[in-house]
Amino acid sequence: MNSDGHLQCYLSLDKDWPLSLVSIHAQQGEPMYTSKQLFDIYFPDKSRLEFLEWRAHRRFNQWQDDIYAMSDEVFLFHWPMIAGAFAEVDASS
Repeated sequence: MNSDGHLQCYLSLDKDWPLSLVSIHAQQGEPMYTSKQLFDIYFPDKSRLEFLEWRAHRRFNQWQDDIYAMSDEVFLFHWPMIAGAFAEVDASS
């Protein structure tokens, strides 16, 4: 994906979200969504402070807003599952 690939993929979907994205989006309220275990899977080398900042961001922000302002790299850090779903969509098109 290019530097704004996640945003371009999101905009191209319109309201026709793939099932993977719908499923991930539906899980946002679950405790697992901001868990230390999930963070460690995606970012095993990051610090506890980075985890706390990541968790707070995910609890109080929405990826649909962040995707407009964040670079792909920053978006991938805060929303790795959403970014992965966009990568799948991009690879299949």
